[in-house]
Order: sequence, then structure tokens, then C-alpha cells
Amino acid sequence: MNSVFNDEPSQIVVTCPPGVAHVLSRELSELGFRPGASLGSSVETEGTLADCVALNLRLRTAHRVLYALDVFRARNGEDVYDELVALPWERYLDPDGYVSVDRAVDNPTIRDSRYAALKVKDAIADRMRNACGRRPDSGSDRTDACVFLHWVGDRASVYLDTTGVSLSFRGYRAVSSEAPLRETLAAALVLGSGWNRRDPFLNPMCGGATIAIEALWTAQNRAPALLRDNFAFMHLSCFDPSVLTRERASARRDWEEGRKNAPVVVASDVDSAAAEAARANVEAAGAAGAVQIECCDVVASPVPPVREGGRGMAILNPPYGGRIGDPVRLRDTYEDLGAFLAVAAEAGYGSVVITGNPELAEGAGLSARRVRTVHSGGIECALLFDASLSQSARRRFRRRNPGIRIPDAEESLPRGQDAETMNPPQRTASPS
Repeated sequence: MNSVFNDEPSQIVVTCPPGVAHVLSRELSELGFRPGASLGSSVETEGTLADCVALNLRLRTAHRVLYALDVFRARNGEDVYDELVALPWERYLDPDGYVSVDRAVDNPTIRDSRYAALKVKDAIADRMRNACGRRPDSGSDRTDACVFLHWVGDRASVYLDTTGVSLSFRGYRAVSSEAPLRETLAAALVLGSGWNRRDPFLNPMCGGATIAIEALWTAQNRAPALLRDNFAFMHLSCFDPSVLTRERASARRDWEEGRKNAPVVVASDVDSAAAEAARANVEAAGAAGAVQIECCDVVASPVPPVREGGRGMAILNPPYGGRIGDPVRLRDTYEDLGAFLAVAAEAGYGSVVITGNPELAEGAGLSARRVRTVHSGGIECALLFDASLSQSARRRFRRRNPGIRIPDAEESLPRGQDAETMNPPQRTASPS
């Protein structure tokens, strides 16, 4: 057993999509870690490098898991070099290996952040050469050992990036749909929706079925990186392979148990190409037969029955306008979405709609019980919880679709919710 890997706790910073740190904090707590400071796109905790193995395997909303080596004051690049050349890099890095350095730098003396990364590389190389007589190669490839420098003002931190390539790359995206949702954000929608993981899960307008796949994996308790074959921590000289073997075996047992009682998961899309992409991705995720794929309009999407006293969940990612479609033409799409939500709510489903155009949703007559803000692909998006279509919008829908029945507004409230709680959407800052 390697004591450096197993017995030396330090600060750990876990990064995530902007606006979902509150979900990541809950994940950390459920895994037995104590979440600390929570920012818009990261959460702090504490643990060993061995703990980082479990975090990399099991966290659904995380991008990277960073293990702190040093926190220090640095006015300029020379201060960074002087501090880091004194660190015992030989305890972590292989002198015959490879290391990449990433950085986030905002310091008035640095005009090009590559210079800051170069000072880190120089410090590592000089320390390793003095300690071992050799130094690792370096470059931008993130498939080996990785170091991360965070430097804002005169405060700098250096970490071992135990992840490497972002955890958002699950490996199941065989076919990409137009403007796909990142896997970690999709997982955050599922975890933050309040879904009980036993009643049916619906994903109309599914695109490549990312949300549906993340929902199934969550319900099955499948670790999202269970089958990933490379992490940056595997290339540390202090790496203890027995830790990864043990954690993978534990995660696999949890999945085998969880998949025995997986709920109904249905994904649908009116675009036949999107439905085919969804089928390919579901198969690549090892979920063929566990996710039902339908090619149909949103108003025709299946709504399976919910058990007595239960509550299903529907999560939708409609087109926003701008990059995809015309906002004027999309009003009818959002009305149709609202009609589906009315039917689903009557059947016992809660819902979350993610949209980068909340004004379009409001113009179509949708209002939500609660609204949060996240970011997807650089676009600020609203999460509309339990959105309901106004009575006037329902009348417009009925005029366009006289053969389709949808309940009146008072009839379609989610179970246990009174009409007075259906407030107009109010934008909020990223929650903590």
C-alpha cells in the first residue's frame, strides 16, 4: 500500500457545470464526503488521492477532481516558479513519464496564460532533474499525469488533476444530435428534479437521449465512469492499482443490484434522425431494451401510468430559437410542449423544462412553480419546474388541434400542488 496515495488527506476541489454546484454538494454528501465552500462551478471537500478514485468513478455532475498540493501568494511568474520548484514532485510524478499543465490565470503581470503554464513546467522539470536525474516529458495531451494551476490576483493554488479528460465524456455518444446537452448537465437535471427513481421517467424532444440515459444510469445506481479505462491518477508514480480495482468492484456490485428494479424510461423525438441517434447512443450506453425510443410529436409522446401515490418525472430540452429554429415558429412548439405537460401532470408527473429562451416560453403561455438558472454551451438557461400552460394558450392549442384533448389548467396541477403555488417565473442567481 502506497502511503502517499492512501494516507495523505488534502483539500479536493471538484468542478462542475455553472449553476449546479448545489447538486454536486448533495452528491458528495451521499458518498460520505463533507462538502465545503460551494461556488457556481466547483465544490470543495477533503480526502486522499485514494478518495479521488471513488469520486472520479461515481460523481455524475463533476467535470474534474483536483487534489491540492499547495496554496501560496504569487505576484508574478517568478514567484510561481520559486514556490513550485520546492515542491517534492518526485513523490507524485514519474521521471520517465509525461505531464501536462492546464491553468486558469487572472493576474495583471500575465498577458498570456501559456507563460504561467511554462513556469509550472519549468519548476517541475528542474525539481525532477535535481531529485531523479531525469525529468518527464510535457505537452498538452491530457491522457497522462495532469497538473492544474489556479491563479487569481496574488493567490495561487496548484493541484494534481486526477481526472484528465473531463468526466462529462461518458463514451456513449455514438451519434451526436444538434446542440447536444452535456452529460454532466443532463445528470444534474435528473438529480435536481426530485424524481424518486422508481416511477416512470419521460424524455420527449430527446435528441440523442442524453437525459434519458443519465436518468436510467441514476436509477440503476450505475457509476458513470465505471467502464472508463483511463484516468490521470493512473499515471501518478504513487498510484495504488488495488484502490481502483476495489472501487470498480464495489461500483459494479451496486450496478448489478440497481439494474434489477429499473423503472420505465421513455425517450421520444419527432425527428427520425434524432430518434435513430437516440437508439445508437442507448445501445452504446449498454441500455438497449431499458430505454424505450419513440419517433413521434411531443403531444403524442407516451405517458405510462404512475403507481398509486407515486410521481413520475418528465424532463424536456426544447429548441431555444437563435441557433435552432425560428422563435416565431417555435411558439407553437412550446404550446405543444405545454399541452404534453398538462396531460403528464394530470397523470401524476412532475416536470423540468430547460430553455435558453424563457421569454419564448413565457410568450407561449408557460409559467413555472420554480425557476433556476444554469448554463449550457455558454447559453444562460432557465430551468422551469412544473411548468403549466395558461388557459388562453390551451384554447389556442385546441383550435390548432381540435382532435386532441388536454385538461383545463385547474385539472392538470401536479399532485399535491394548489393553484396558488403556480407563480410566474422569476429568474434567480446560481443556487448554492
